[in-house]
Amino acid sequence: MIINVAHNKGGVGKSTIAINLGISLDADILDLDNQNSVILFNKIRVSKGHTPLNCYTVDNDEDLKKTLQDYRNNKKILVIDSGGYDSTINRLAMLWADCIITPVSPSQVELFGLQTFEGVLRDASLKFETIVQTNVIINNADVRSQGDIRKLKVFVKNNKKYLNLMNTILHNRKDYKTAYAKGVSVVELDAGSKAADEISDLVREIKTYI
Repeated sequence: MIINVAHNKGGVGKSTIAINLGISLDADILDLDNQNSVILFNKIRVSKGHTPLNCYTVDNDEDLKKTLQDYRNNKKILVIDSGGYDSTINRLAMLWADCIITPVSPSQVELFGLQTFEGVLRDASLKFETIVQTNVIINNADVRSQGDIRKLKVFVKNNKKYLNLMNTILHNRKDYKTAYAKGVSVVELDAGSKAADEISDLVREIKTYI
């Protein structure tokens, strides 16, 4: 089973979501981001005495194909943290995924980024002769962003061929940054927190897709 957290824009929260999903689902994590945020997180995790994650990267398209084939053939879950750019290796990761998740913050600049990514999905769908659709999750929301959230929802609903709007919304919460700095997920940090509830909601929603 392959879950790909993907966007061709950096700084949207892909690594945070990949880490929290990986821990909640007891999954392996493939770090395709040049910043290697997941691998760096794992070093913090080990230094704090927590059980390390099985996270790694690959060097080329052929290694990626072999890795993805292995996960397609067993019940183990793989979460992919894709790089914040368009590339052959990131497109291959999307093509092989059972579920793609794209975090988007509610702002005009992020909406422009999603419009660009929708073009990438359209182009990849034509090239591979299949529909490559992502599940858009509103991320880093707050009480001031209701207008931008409405704009984002309208855009997603008007582009249903390549975009599906998730019900779960992740809010701008300090716990996400605190948990990363401590080498834990938000559920491990405080299972009763609002951030933990959001990640639990996300996990349940993903399970309905796969």
